[in-house]
Formats: sequence, structure tokens, C-alpha cells
Amino acid sequence: MWAGGAPNTTLLTALLYFFGLVATQVFFAHFRVHYTLLGQTADEVLARGADGLFMPLAGLAMAVLVVTFAARYLRARLSPRAWAAFLRVCTPVAAVVGLALLAVTVPITVNPEPFRAYPGLPGLGFAIGVVLLAFAWRRWSATARRGAAFGVVESVAAFLLVAIGLFWAVGDYSASVGTRRGYEVEARIPEMADVVVYSAQGLDLAGEGVRQVACAQPDSAYRYRYDGLKLLLQSGGQYVFLPATWRSSSGTAFVVPRTDSLRLEFRPPGSSPPPAC
Repeated sequence: MWAGGAPNTTLLTALLYFFGLVATQVFFAHFRVHYTLLGQTADEVLARGADGLFMPLAGLAMAVLVVTFAARYLRARLSPRAWAAFLRVCTPVAAVVGLALLAVTVPITVNPEPFRAYPGLPGLGFAIGVVLLAFAWRRWSATARRGAAFGVVESVAAFLLVAIGLFWAVGDYSASVGTRRGYEVEARIPEMADVVVYSAQGLDLAGEGVRQVACAQPDSAYRYRYDGLKLLLQSGGQYVFLPATWRSSSGTAFVVPRTDSLRLEFRPPGSSPPPAC
């Protein structure tokens, strides 16, 4: 049991990491920060992968159950003759619908931009089209004489094409999750705690609503203070700060190394900054 479970666990982890990396890239691109600057840990990437993989897996499992239950129900309720007639009708319908889905989805690989508003649907349509064509072909060739090797080749080719379609669909969905999470964080910026950054050296943080204050005390450990900031996250020894008025259309993000020369002070959102350092 363990011997079979280990490869499955490895595959699932690899998929979680890949789709998490897609979501991570898109999420930080929303704030115009390159994700490689932050040294995201495997746990952070895997968490985003679960966010982007959970719904597609649940939807796929539900669809398979519905189709399987429907087929078994009809098979049990219909007579053998009626079932055979039903399959004869389904075969050409599946072939036509499968060809139509492939004709629509294959060109999207060349120019996916017009379909960005429908994440996951092109890849899912491609996978369903392959399944329908494989079903129609199997039904059509069921009575034809063919070698076992041809059947294996057909099954492997169909499996690979379906896997490619599902991979495409989940990749698109994971990217859309990263984009959606970026907009959700942007909407929460006014509610996030205000951050006052104290620094031993000047950081030259310049942005809308960001204020630099030089501390008057000559013996102060922190000579500069910066107001009007929000902390997006800390990762890989880096802070990512956003101005309190950050907007995706024009905002600036600041990546500041985490060092002992910095001190962060968190205050309620919208509170007045301290009068002195």
C-alpha cells in the first residue's frame, strides 16, 4: 500500500507546487513585484496550489460521479435492446460535439487573450472533446478487427490529450485565483493596520501618501521614520510595503530587506502617526 501511495503523493505534491507557483507569479504581478525577489517557501507556494487546485478537483470528481451514476442508472432501467439503441444515437452526437469542441478550443492555444474571462473553460472543453471523440471512435470500431497494440496506443494517446486539457484548465484557473486574490488584498488595504517604519538609515521611500520624517534626537537608534504604509507580507528576508492609498493602476510597491536596522510599529488603520520618533 505504501509503495503505491508514495508515487501518488509525490505527483500530487508536484501538481500543488506547479499550480501554486502559477498563482504566486500572478498574485505578485498584480502588485508589480517579481516573485523571485521574495524567496517564497515551499509551504507558501503549496498553500496557493491548494487554493487553485481544490475547486477543479472537486468539480472533476463531481462530474465523473454524475456521468457514472447516470450511465449505471440508464443501463439498469433500459432493456438491452433500448440500451444498444441509446448508444447508437449517442455515438454520432458525441463525435459531432467532440469535433466542435476541438475546433473551438485548439485555436485558443494560439491566441488565448479573448478567453481570459473564462479561465479553465478552454482546457476543459478540449479534454471533454477528446473524451467524446474517443468514446465515438471506440463505439464505431468495436466490431472492427484490430490488434491489441493499436488499442493500447489509442488509449495512451487519448489519456495524454485529456491530461493536457485538464492541466491547461487547472493552470488557467490557478492564474485566475492569483489575480482574484490580488484584487481581494487590494480591496482590503484601507482595513489593514497602518505600519510605521523606523530605520537607522534613510530608505528613500517615495510614494503617494508616504512621508519621511527625520528624527530630531541625535542619539536615537532610528534616525528616520516612514508613515503612510501597509505591510503586504514578509517573505524570504524581505518586507513588501504598499502605500496606504495604493491602487493597481498607479501604486508603487517597496521591497525592503529585513535587517536589525529596521523597526516596525503597527497601528489601527487610519490612525494619526506619532508626533515624534
